[in-house]
Amino acid sequence: MKGRKMRARSAKVIKQALIYLAVLLVALVVLMPYAWMVSGSFKETLELQSSDVTVEHLKPSWIPRNPTLRNYREVNQTVPMLRYFKNSIIISLGTMVACTVIALPAAYALSRFNFRGRGVYTVSVLATQMLPGILFLIPYYLIFTTITRHTGIPLRDTYGGMIFTYTSFALPFSIVMLRSYLNGIPLEIDEQAMIDGCTRLRALWTVIVPLATPGIAAVAIYAFIMAWNEVLFASVLTGRSTRTVAVGIMDYVTATGANWGGMMAACIVISIPVLILFTSMQRYIVEGLIAGATKG
Repeated sequence: MKGRKMRARSAKVIKQALIYLAVLLVALVVLMPYAWMVSGSFKETLELQSSDVTVEHLKPSWIPRNPTLRNYREVNQTVPMLRYFKNSIIISLGTMVACTVIALPAAYALSRFNFRGRGVYTVSVLATQMLPGILFLIPYYLIFTTITRHTGIPLRDTYGGMIFTYTSFALPFSIVMLRSYLNGIPLEIDEQAMIDGCTRLRALWTVIVPLATPGIAAVAIYAFIMAWNEVLFASVLTGRSTRTVAVGIMDYVTATGANWGGMMAACIVISIPVLILFTSMQRYIVEGLIAGATKG
């Protein structure tokens, strides 16, 4: 009996050790590129591109041999990264607000009302996620140019055009994810609020929205991340006045050379505010994503 307990305890210890090892390996894979970027931001471009004949200099160095802050001081001189950062913030926040405002009533209707075609609509919304985004690039460009030609309303190289584009791509998954979260909120809560005198809209705003805060936060952050990281549509539908950081970061690579140190310093600078935002909302993001995936 004692030997069986010892074997069970040993198996448990080995299992925990394997789990910790797997977590450590995943963390290393995720964090190593970021660590190299931080290291490279303090190096001169010559050191990053060095290929001396000695074996010592051929080995990559994690610690800068001659640390410098020049890359950070000049981060906005050769490339207007702060302007690109402002554009990304405006477009991403606009997408986040528009997507959340539209997805909430749509998800509420799918969760609370039993109308004809609800299943077909849900499947149709999900089906849009099966197609690669590049298929929509030329249609969006033609739609923008056609609307501008006939109405005079500019859409390409405007904040409104990019927010419209990213919102249309973020909405399908946002609606389905938020509907799954709302399905976990009992219908009796709505009914009790309306018995107490609330209208349907007031019940949604004063009762359901506070309960669904984690799900709404997860949808909002998803829309923000999607708009912040997107490159394909931004490279075609934006111009000098609305270029985002995802596209503008490539301005450090020119026909005459590449300023890798400046690029890495710019990546660090523009990632800090977003990292702080995500860290402060981490609890809501995780709770909303887990609940949206398991409820309903």
